[in-house]
Amino acid sequence: MESSSSVTGTAAPAAARKGPNGLVGLARFGANPLRFLDALRGDERDIVPFKLGTLRCHLVAAPHLVRAVLESKEWPPLSRGRLSSLARWYSGGLILTEGTWHGFQRRTLWQPVVGQPSIMDVTGLRAARCAGSWEDGATIDAFEELRTLVRTIDWQILTGDDLDARPDLLRAHERGISALAWLLGPFGDSRWGWPLPSSARARSARAVIDTEINRLIDERRGNPKSFGDLLAWFVDRLDTDVAEGDELICATVKQWLGADQLHSALTWALHLVATHPQVEARWHAELDLALGGRIPSPRDADLLPYTRHVLLEAMRLYPPIWGFFRQLTGEWRLGDTTLGAGDVIALSPWFTHRDERLWPDPLRFDPDRWRDGAAQPPPISYFPYSAGPYGCPAHELSPRQGVLVLATLGRSWSFKPADEREPTPLATGVIEPKGGLRMTLARRN
Repeated sequence: MESSSSVTGTAAPAAARKGPNGLVGLARFGANPLRFLDALRGDERDIVPFKLGTLRCHLVAAPHLVRAVLESKEWPPLSRGRLSSLARWYSGGLILTEGTWHGFQRRTLWQPVVGQPSIMDVTGLRAARCAGSWEDGATIDAFEELRTLVRTIDWQILTGDDLDARPDLLRAHERGISALAWLLGPFGDSRWGWPLPSSARARSARAVIDTEINRLIDERRGNPKSFGDLLAWFVDRLDTDVAEGDELICATVKQWLGADQLHSALTWALHLVATHPQVEARWHAELDLALGGRIPSPRDADLLPYTRHVLLEAMRLYPPIWGFFRQLTGEWRLGDTTLGAGDVIALSPWFTHRDERLWPDPLRFDPDRWRDGAAQPPPISYFPYSAGPYGCPAHELSPRQGVLVLATLGRSWSFKPADEREPTPLATGVIEPKGGLRMTLARRN
C-alpha cells in the first residue's frame, strides 16, 4: 500500500450546511454516525443543534463548553439518559449511577485498584504470549486478535483465570457487548424482552456470564485474601453490609470488561504505523534501542515516549469511544445557550479531535504533536477517556497498558496491510474497522 502522510477522512466543508429534519437526521445518524458528525463540521457555532426524530440534540463543539459539561457536577439536571437501558446487561455499577453513589463506587472499587502492579504484569505476560503464538508470513485480523487479547488480559486480571480455556465465556461476553449497541437505540429497553434471536442470545449470554461471576464470588467469600485477583479484592472490600454487594461486584466486573476499549486504539495504531514507513522506522528504532532485544517489562511503559505518542495520536484520529452523551431532566444553561428539559448534549471525540480549528492539518497522522514543547490546543480538545467526575477511572492506566502491548508486539513483529483498500471506520460501541483489519506479519528478530 502506498504510504500517505494523512488519514482518509472528511474535511470540513467551506460553508455550513443546513441540518436535516428529524426523521432524515435519525436515518442518517443510524446509518453512519461518523459521517453524520462530519456533515456538521461546516457549522461554526459553539453548540450545533440537530434533531434525531423528535429528540432535540446539541453537539458541543467549543472546547471550553465541552469542558464545562464534562466537569459539571450538576447531576441533575444532567443525567445518563438512554444509558439507563444498559441496566438490562449490567444491573447497576459505575456507569449507570450518579452523585453520591457514583462517587462511592469510584473511591471504593475503581480508583484503589487501577494502580495495582498485577495489572501491568498480566498485560505484559499476555501480550508476550500473543506475540509468541503468531507465525512469520501469516495474515491475521488485527482487530479480532487484539480484542481477544484485551479480553483475556482483563479476565485474568479480574479472576486469575485463563479465558482462552473458556470460549463460551468469551462468546457470551461479545454477545453482551453487541447487545449494548441496540439497548441504547429506540425501544432498546423493551427489545430486551422481545422474542427476537438477538434478544434471546443477549439474555442467554447474561445468564452465562452472571452465573460464572457469582460462582467465583462465592469461592472468594470465605477467604478472599487467599486469592490474588481483583475479584477477591472487591469481595474483601464490599462486606455483606454494603447494599447490593454481590450484584455490585458482578456489575463492576462486567463493566471493567465492557468499558475496556484498548483493542480499538491498538488496532488503529498498528494500521497507522504500517501505512507510514517513517513513523514505523522511528518506532522500531526506539524499541530496539530501549529494549536491546529483551521482552518489555511494565516499567518500559514509562520509558518509551515515541511509542506513547503513536498511541496518543492514534486515539486522536480514531478515539475508541466516538461520543459521550448527557440528557437533561430540566433546563440548563451552557455558555450563552439555555437548553431544555429532555434535550440531549452530544460530546464527540471524533468531531473534536479532527476539528481543523483546533488541530493543524487534523487528518495528518503525526505522533510529534505530542512531543515535549509542541504546541497544544485548548484544554479538553482531546478527551478519549472523557473527563471530570464521570470520566474513565483508568485514564492513566489504559495508555500505559497500550504502550506495553505495542512495545511487546512491535519488538518481534512488523505489520503490513493485507488489503489495498483503506479500512472504513465503523461506529459501534467503539470505532472499529468495518469487516476487520487484515494484516500480514513479518518477523523482526
